Amino acid sequence: MRSNLEVIEAFHEAMEEYWRTGDDAALVAMFDPACIFSVPGMPDTLEGLRQVLPPFRQAFSDIAIRISETVSEGDMIGYHMSFTGTHSGDFMGIPPTGKRITLSETHIERIRDGKIALHSGNTDMLGLMQQLGAIPVPQQ
Repeated sequence: MRSNLEVIEAFHEAMEEYWRTGDDAALVAMFDPACIFSVPGMPDTLEGLRQVLPPFRQAFSDIAIRISETVSEGDMIGYHMSFTGTHSGDFMGIPPTGKRITLSETHIERIRDGKIALHSGNTDMLGLMQQLGAIPVPQQ
């Protein structure tokens, strides 16, 4: 049986493969088929994940991900994930800007039998939209 940290390391590798190739098989295999997703703006199923990832992949080329600040206790693991990439395709009606972006996310996972059984995540969409120029950055 894999430890929680090993599961998240495998998840990271599966994410990298998805961003590189567009094949989500390894990523989908990380989740229990009945996994519940608690992510604002996303359907709460694995199919919901499969719906929201392709627009990001199409809009941001050369994506690189980094998982950091990992904390594990019992069957739960939390971590911070950041994405960097270039806005090279349409995203939510915003035409390509060519800007380099950094997207920050925080995740909490419940691991059961080596699979992710519950996924809770929060993505800094406000920060992303500010980087793309779609929302003004408040003046100090």
